[in-house]
Amino acid sequence: MESLDRILTRLAQTSTSDAISRPNGLGETADGEPHCDICDDARWVRLGEPMGSPGFGKMAPCECQESNWNSRLDERLRRYANLGPLERLRFDTALPEGRIGFADPATFAPALKAAKLYAENPAGWLVILGPSGSGKTHLAAAVANRCVEDGRPVFFISSPHLIDQLRPSNRPGNSEGETGEWTEFVDLFDQVMNAPLLVLDDFGAGNMTPWSEEKLDQILTGRYNARRPTVVTSGLVRDSLSDRMRTRLLDPDLATVCEITGPASNADPTPGDIPLRMVESMTFDSFDPRGGAGATREQQAVLRDGFKVARAFAEHPDRWLYLAGPTGTGKTHLAVAIAGLRAAAQEPVTFAIVPDLLDNFRRSFNPDSRVSYDRLFDEIKNAELLILDDLGAHSSTAWAEEKLYQLIVHRYNAALPTVVTSRVMIGDSDQDDGSGAFFSAAIMSRLRDTLMVTERALIAPDYRNRGAVRPRTRRSSGTRGRR
Repeated sequence: MESLDRILTRLAQTSTSDAISRPNGLGETADGEPHCDICDDARWVRLGEPMGSPGFGKMAPCECQESNWNSRLDERLRRYANLGPLERLRFDTALPEGRIGFADPATFAPALKAAKLYAENPAGWLVILGPSGSGKTHLAAAVANRCVEDGRPVFFISSPHLIDQLRPSNRPGNSEGETGEWTEFVDLFDQVMNAPLLVLDDFGAGNMTPWSEEKLDQILTGRYNARRPTVVTSGLVRDSLSDRMRTRLLDPDLATVCEITGPASNADPTPGDIPLRMVESMTFDSFDPRGGAGATREQQAVLRDGFKVARAFAEHPDRWLYLAGPTGTGKTHLAVAIAGLRAAAQEPVTFAIVPDLLDNFRRSFNPDSRVSYDRLFDEIKNAELLILDDLGAHSSTAWAEEKLYQLIVHRYNAALPTVVTSRVMIGDSDQDDGSGAFFSAAIMSRLRDTLMVTERALIAPDYRNRGAVRPRTRRSSGTRGRR
């Protein structure tokens, strides 16, 4: 990881090599290299001054130099910002009233306004407190992304990740390897301490040891004393903060504090909330890859593979996972297990049974509904991780197909992590499985994109029959029949 000094030096200086490098975005040569038609990649142009003019015969920088420098600066700012996939979390993608079921609109809206104001002029501290899933990280990342867009350096890092990066290197040594680790520790610590704008996400999350508390205290105290612009998000409430942290994070002369509370008690329930009994019973530990009664070795191998893929997705959600198969083969079990693992990691996840989801969409048109259709639909289509259970089991009306098409196309185009369970096999030429479940051609064409969608067909006997009593075979020798 590059130190702050090295980054800022490159951002502030235009070297000779920059001055003669090829411009960006002005056309391409046959081999794909950038090309400028104005100066023919000479980087300089002759002034069109008449003879006798002071500028006659003199050279001036071509406009492609400014374009090249701006593009390089943007690239360096983004690399330094350390946002990664959080570059998609911007103010224009934030729901004005917060996520349904996770944030009270009365407290989220002021936090959104404060974050926008802070992004325009990062001065002092912005502290955002709230429960998991309330939108704290979204607002913090949006501040960082706005700063990058405006050409201002910002460094984003989560508190648990910062501690993990610092801890292994927290020891000087005499060997070359250990010395290198110590240098890396110092560079990172200095970078976090002195960043022009630091965004520290999820302060206090994870297993806080005395050592990690000491490191975070050093960083926050150093930035507090220097009055360096800082954004801090935390799931901790005011009363759980130590006196020392409270004096820094809640200092009225330095910090703007926003507290996002959970949903109001009279708010509509989140569509697709998973019943507690399902979360507790449908875990990866409780999944039985042996399947139902009569499962063959091949079918058990299919279930083990499905389990492995689902577990890997739960640990690192990326693109789409499609779990297909007949009723009772464990599709919903694995989907709920994914949701449970993400929730345990304090990561937002939205679980929706498709027929119930469509019913919620319909009810949102009722004038008495506390949640508008537009807000509900935006919430679902932009969910950080969406699990659609039993796709294809809905009543196939033109309206339902339209809504599902809009939802699927949006998440497909945005490559948003999505889990789908269905009785419909993607590879089947005949989509109808005999139950009436089928997809439109427009939806199926997206699901068949193997670069986006990973399918696992769980073909096995209904696991609910695994406890059924099987007939015993009488033997003349008196031995017991086997299952």
